[in-house]
Amino acid sequence: MFFNFARIQKTLRVTPAMEAGVSYHVWSLEEIAALVPEPELKPHGSY
Repeated sequence: MFFNFARIQKTLRVTPAMEAGVSYHVWSLEEIAALVPEPELKPHGSY
């Protein structure tokens, strides 16, 4: 994810996602981290 959306390639001078037309800006680590869903708490059973 970081390589394709946040790291600017020297030969392309843009990210691979921007070159492919998938994204129009360089993503920050905060934007990438925001995509990770919050873990769901499951009951541990009867006590």
